Amino acid sequence: MQSNLLLLSIIFPIIAGIIVLFLRQSSIRKAFIAASLGVIVLLSLIMLATLKVPDIFNSPAYYNGMDVAIKIGDFALLLYVLYISFKIKEWRATFFAVLQLVPLIYFEFFMLKEHEVAMFLVDELSIIMNLIISIVGSLIALYAFGYMDHHEEEKHVSPTRQPRFFAIILIFLGAMNGVVFSNNLMWMYFFWEVTTLSSFMLISHDQTEEAIRNAARALWINMMGGFALLLGIIFIYTNYNTISLVDVLSIKDTAYILLPMFFIAFAAFTKSAQLPFQSWLLGAMVAPTPVSALLHSSTMVKAGIYVLLRFSPLFRSTLLSDFIAIYGAFTFLATAFLAISQSNAKRILAYSTVSNLGLMIASIGINTSSAIAAAILLLIFHAVSKALLFLCVGTIEQHIGSRDIEDMKGLVNRMPVTAAITFIGILTLMAAPFGMLVSKWLIIEVAANQIWISVILAIGSALTVLYYTRWIGNLLSGTYFSKRSEEHMNTTIGISIYSLTAIAIVLSFAISTLYNMLVMPQILNMKMDVALKAVKGYLYTSNGGFTIYPIFITIGIAIVLSLISIRKSTRVAVKTTPYTAGLTYVEEDGYDVKNYYLTTFATEGILTKYFNYISVALIAVILGGAIL
Repeated sequence: MQSNLLLLSIIFPIIAGIIVLFLRQSSIRKAFIAASLGVIVLLSLIMLATLKVPDIFNSPAYYNGMDVAIKIGDFALLLYVLYISFKIKEWRATFFAVLQLVPLIYFEFFMLKEHEVAMFLVDELSIIMNLIISIVGSLIALYAFGYMDHHEEEKHVSPTRQPRFFAIILIFLGAMNGVVFSNNLMWMYFFWEVTTLSSFMLISHDQTEEAIRNAARALWINMMGGFALLLGIIFIYTNYNTISLVDVLSIKDTAYILLPMFFIAFAAFTKSAQLPFQSWLLGAMVAPTPVSALLHSSTMVKAGIYVLLRFSPLFRSTLLSDFIAIYGAFTFLATAFLAISQSNAKRILAYSTVSNLGLMIASIGINTSSAIAAAILLLIFHAVSKALLFLCVGTIEQHIGSRDIEDMKGLVNRMPVTAAITFIGILTLMAAPFGMLVSKWLIIEVAANQIWISVILAIGSALTVLYYTRWIGNLLSGTYFSKRSEEHMNTTIGISIYSLTAIAIVLSFAISTLYNMLVMPQILNMKMDVALKAVKGYLYTSNGGFTIYPIFITIGIAIVLSLISIRKSTRVAVKTTPYTAGLTYVEEDGYDVKNYYLTTFATEGILTKYFNYISVALIAVILGGAIL
């Protein structure tokens, strides 16, 4: 029964996606998708409540059929990528597709000795990922109901391409569940590549020249990562004669394990858009907002973090692990620095995503129990808050016609509800006592013995505050006495945004329960001593602690007092002459008041090139750590 639930969580979204392709009537299609999303969420909650983990699960009656289907799927997928690459003339995708086909043919037909392995390996990490994929992913898809109607009307799309759009999203969710539950490494590889192809289709959805160009970049970069993953699996099988994940994680003789771990880590870097591979994720911003939210928060990029977390016990206390920590810390700092030169809200969020993923990778590289706990907590809180912010930006853009934060000045008067939720979303990413800041506190404390990493993380965190507070300033600028607009939010958009806001706040308030229920058991599963404890909102290690509830109480009191103060206000505006610092004010034009984006020394075009050079050198160092 339990193995059937796991199988259903993978197969059901894929079948539902295929059915959606044939539903042309909008109301029927939306009803079917909404019901399917409800089933996906329900399945994840049932598994949370009923699965006894960690454990392996099998369905012998279905194994052979699934295995044959996936083997056929491997070759069909690569041949389809070849077709696409020829069609759009992206020869790098062709190159990496062929690079995968050649070793795949040799491995499948001449090396691999067929024997049945357990279908699924499930532990708390799998459950966490499944909840993120199912709940956050479903809310993003629900948001897309209202968003895509407006988007297609604005782009004059006829006939509608929504059946294809929602079909790919559902298949995407099923493939992600396949990645996180598969015990057979070749199954993991197949679903990994399905997410790559799905992301290409989603990014290219609008079929503009820019969309196709950026989708092509995402395709070849992630195909390169897929090739690295396949090499890692082949190396593991060559040396240890297994493709069972549970067997690999129990390997005692690790003499030959570090080189395949490098290839798997490299695959994770490409999927998580780390330097120098970040261009595919930045390019994905041309896609409709639900795609950006899906790729950046709950699915695509988190697959890389999941795989690195999954294999982290095999490179613990090695040079490879140390170099991965340095590489992740550098990406965290470099992309945070690039973000401060941006005024496009989507690019700010994109660089922030890459930066936070770098922080997670640094935590995994440090590879102590507290660092791994910090990485898992970051994964959870980042998925929720970043999805929320992307959906807010999409809503704002459709109302004001811009995603530039300079055009969001005084948004609190024009779109008070959305502005307030965006403000809360930003706070959950950078302020106490929300989960992201608690997780950052933990990793900085863990890194205290590694001075350079600690300094890098501290500076990167300060830069994060800089570019987010600048955005907040624009949202809340303008006078309270200005006339406020009525804001009408689409029902499905409202459900998604309100739900994600509630989840972000509730999870932060219940961080102790979250840690004790899912994170700490995972640390124990990975055979590590637990250094972080959590009791009733208080997280502590031997070096110090962080309390949650008093800060929430203080925030609550501040909100109540501010509301009382506003109600007592006479609301009489006083007009004053602005301080001009010696400038002559021109009544017709006024002043062009903008934030300073430090473009004189934080120039994206120049710095990106040098940051990429450094990151390539660091990857070479990681390879050296694997060989040594």
